Amino acid sequence: MRKFLIALLALPCGCALPPKVLPPAAPAAPLVAPSGPYERYEIVTSHVEIRVYRDGPMAALGHNHLISSDALAGTVDMRDPATDSRFRFELPLASLVVDDPAERSAAGADFAKEVPQADREGTLRNMLGPSVLDAERQPVLRLTAESLEGGPAEFQARIRVGLRGEERIVTVPMSVQVGDGQVSVHATFTLHHADLGLTPFSVALGALRVRDDIGVDCRLVAKRSTD
Repeated sequence: MRKFLIALLALPCGCALPPKVLPPAAPAAPLVAPSGPYERYEIVTSHVEIRVYRDGPMAALGHNHLISSDALAGTVDMRDPATDSRFRFELPLASLVVDDPAERSAAGADFAKEVPQADREGTLRNMLGPSVLDAERQPVLRLTAESLEGGPAEFQARIRVGLRGEERIVTVPMSVQVGDGQVSVHATFTLHHADLGLTPFSVALGALRVRDDIGVDCRLVAKRSTD
């Protein structure tokens, strides 16, 4: 068994067998955006990188997987104070790339092992399938800021994540720089499968499994809208 994968912003491993079904998420409260004037910024460049790791006594039979996308899009509405700012992002699941050789080469020793093309294709197919991301039913991962705390440059964002037809709330640290008509955001954090309503895949009574933690690195630049 050689294929592992993940789900966002994120994302678990998908192989021949489906993951266990977790209880549905509790309904999220309706979004209430702060009132008052704002300046809208639109994403012009982005890069999302998600790292999933093999685990268990038979881990040598699997691969660590690196999933990436440059297709995160959306808007940031900057307000005063900055904690009243909000954002709405979308990531098309079809944009996810599994184990791009150049990305793996730059990712360090954990990703030095080559992943055959057939495994990359199979991992992507399983990841987008109904037992994992269910991309046919909901082809876009949605990220909406519910609240921000902190500042002026370091924030904790409560983010509503829309995935597989459900919504869950996660808290993400992010660094923000504003100036010269643009907003730059960098977020590096760890999620666990249950945060997204997912269960780590395992086989052989857990001898080969996906590690529960998921590493996420997201960078984006948004420029002030001229509309």
